[in-house]
Amino acid sequence: MTDAEFRAVYEATGMYDRLLLPHYFGGIEDVDLIGTWLDEHYGAPISALEVTEFGCGTGRMTEALAPFARNLVLVDDSEVMISAVSRRFPDARTLCADAGDATQSLLAAGRAQSFDLVTAFWSLSYPIGAFFEELTAAGVRPHPDQATARDRAHAFVVDLLRLVAPGGHLLAMLFDAESPEQQLVTRAWEIVAPFPDGGRSYTRDVLIHALRSAESQGVGTLTHTRRGGVAWAPSARAALEWFFGVHFKHHPRLLADTDLAAAVAEFVECNTMPNGGVALPSGVHMIDFRVGAHPATSVPKGLRA
Repeated sequence: MTDAEFRAVYEATGMYDRLLLPHYFGGIEDVDLIGTWLDEHYGAPISALEVTEFGCGTGRMTEALAPFARNLVLVDDSEVMISAVSRRFPDARTLCADAGDATQSLLAAGRAQSFDLVTAFWSLSYPIGAFFEELTAAGVRPHPDQATARDRAHAFVVDLLRLVAPGGHLLAMLFDAESPEQQLVTRAWEIVAPFPDGGRSYTRDVLIHALRSAESQGVGTLTHTRRGGVAWAPSARAALEWFFGVHFKHHPRLLADTDLAAAVAEFVECNTMPNGGVALPSGVHMIDFRVGAHPATSVPKGLRA
């Protein structure tokens, strides 16, 4: 399977939006979670923030950000996605590049410490994971030097933080690798190649470790929460397309695995509701790093005297 074949779900016009399932956490859709976070931190939309979104896709999550942005920079490495989001948000600046290259481009252009919000929703695992493995014609291959890969991934997170202005936020959503849905996805991809130490949650672990390190150095403060919920499919067919089209990327080896097909079918059946819809157990990690005052400033003044 080539990289182009792996990315077909993102490159075929309209395919990703067609297959994408809405995700609800505590009855709130993911995009509304971001809207609630923005309201809590900034109040009503203020059209005053410098905002960038990595892995913007066709702009579904951007809808929550746009009313708060004075200037909006949207990044995705898919030309199809960038074309779609450019039509949806014609006043935004777009960069068709992977997150690492886009970060370096923005830093080189003098954008260090200039963004009130640096965001990535559901997508940050991909650029972090790219340091650890690559997709070749022969299959998925781990980087031969995993220690160096971890150092480079750590440096990438630090560079993301360099974009954030004092008082600003790095805000990310990542899937919960331990949720039942993602455990099944992990089982599938382990057929193709093993994940680095730590299992499929390793990208989140790298991100959290880098942010905790930054916090310990006084760069800012990390807030990390996890919410359980569901991905909602209107039918069993839609749920199967979600697994094989989005999660499994139509990988030939996975499509040919009859045991995997049976496991997915059983999982879908077990989570089918009386009305025929399918509630796939899911989870999301919300990661917010506020750049600015050293965490020690949160100690009551009387104790610091």
